Amino acid sequence: GISVKGGQSLANALQNNTTLTTLDLGSNWIGTEGAQHVANALQNNKTLTILDLGDNKMGDEGARFLAYALQNNKVSHTFE
Repeated sequence: GISVKGGQSLANALQNNTTLTTLDLGSNWIGTEGAQHVANALQNNKTLTILDLGDNKMGDEGARFLAYALQNNKVSHTFE
């Protein structure tokens, strides 16, 4: 699965994304740090509309990072 380092790489790609609308990252090991990277990318991403981050071992802190980023974003998200 995708780990923290992979989450960081995906976040870098998301920042410049202009075409991807759906991203399923469910059941990986992104963790808190990876969630923070993805959250930072989501603040600038305007095209992603569906994001699944269920079962990613990100904990409460990672969820807070993402919740903050998604407040002003049109992404429909799934956390399980």
